[in-house]
Amino acid sequence: MYLVGLVIGAIVVAPLVAGRAVEAANGGSTGLGIAASMLSELVTTGVLVLWLRARHPHWRQSIRFPSRDRVAREAGVGVLAGLALYPAIAFGVGVVLTIVFRGLLGRDVQAPEQLSNSLGAGAATLAAVYAIGVAPFAEELFFRGVLFRSIRDRRGFWPGAIVSALAFGLVHYVPAPWQDAVLLQTIMVFTGLGLAFVYERRGNLVANWAAHAMFNVIGIALVLMR
Repeated sequence: MYLVGLVIGAIVVAPLVAGRAVEAANGGSTGLGIAASMLSELVTTGVLVLWLRARHPHWRQSIRFPSRDRVAREAGVGVLAGLALYPAIAFGVGVVLTIVFRGLLGRDVQAPEQLSNSLGAGAATLAAVYAIGVAPFAEELFFRGVLFRSIRDRRGFWPGAIVSALAFGLVHYVPAPWQDAVLLQTIMVFTGLGLAFVYERRGNLVANWAAHAMFNVIGIALVLMR
């Protein structure tokens, strides 16, 4: 159903994608591209939620949301998890993988930026809303709440974590030389493993939303400050 949502989302945002091509040809910002990605994510998530409500009436209990008195606590724990996860991935896993890729391929390899640092104020604001608000909600709902959870309940933690992390890495493709694109996707696989661990430890999506959002906050801040 997630793939169906992706297809529907692609159809819905087709006019924005066409506008983005014109915008890029005229040397404009990537505002329309960001808007297209955000709208596609929202449509995909909407389709997923409608399917869950229709086919799995107790999906909220299965995915697990904390009680109201625990929401603030879980969000705080998630923020701390995101603060720990970003340097572990960016300055630990990312550095090691870059060295390994360079050794294997015999050439310089660098993960492409997922966000341009030359955005205008409007596009940068839109990108922040997308990366901090929309993407964490949509991606955690599917990759951890649905995909990881369903496999984990049947096969255990590691099969669920690995499959969901691989899928998470695949969707984070950025147009670039294939070596650079694969490096980024591999880094995001490890990010997905970290987020699966957060979900396993906390047992609810609020902590994951907060961790994912904080992870993106740090990434956006570092890009825009350059």
